[in-house]
Amino acid sequence: MVSKKQLYSELFKRLKKVQLTIKEPEISDVTAEIFNDTGGLVAIITADDRLIYSGCQYESANIIMEIASDLKKQFNLSSDLPVKPIGNLPNGYMKLYEVGDIVMGCRLSPLIGYEYATWKKGMDYDKSEVYYYARQFLCFKEAQQDFAERCGFIEKQQKVKRDNLFSNAELSLLLSCCIERVKLDAALTSEVEKAIGDVISKIEQILPAPPTDDEQDFESENVRCFR
Repeated sequence: MVSKKQLYSELFKRLKKVQLTIKEPEISDVTAEIFNDTGGLVAIITADDRLIYSGCQYESANIIMEIASDLKKQFNLSSDLPVKPIGNLPNGYMKLYEVGDIVMGCRLSPLIGYEYATWKKGMDYDKSEVYYYARQFLCFKEAQQDFAERCGFIEKQQKVKRDNLFSNAELSLLLSCCIERVKLDAALTSEVEKAIGDVISKIEQILPAPPTDDEQDFESENVRCFR
């Protein structure tokens, strides 16, 4: 799923293509300022993802909203809330879940749709609620998964990349061993042979296809161009 940083990066790229200039000021409550081709301020994006227009720049404002709408569709960002809020939180967030000191909430922005977050909750010296260790998401299911993990309902899923397990050379060796086993083991039962066949199929799907003779010739002819 796309992150907010990636979303804004793509938004700024598209705005530049329509002759709008983006400046990111060193101000804590403003994410970006948007100027037209004559240097006039069109709009600002606040730190809480609100789009505020300056003056009567209606044409530019419509362009910005059209681009933002296209991005929401492209990245499947939702303006529909899957569950009913159970309370309010600081900074315009609505509370969705709370278990012990772990809280999940959301807020709606016309720019990006719903943004979700999980926090740890505590009390300050004045016994006011404080929310910290925030983790932000643009996908409800990812936020829900993080909330469940932080609550201890499910174990944190550790994603292990295939590249960290076997190299292509090691996979090729495993593949050849499986093939040789099927060829040479006359006592192999049909069940075991089928299981090995499934393993062979999976390895072949992971391994990159070997280059054809034409591809090898092309690579040999052109390899000097890249050195």
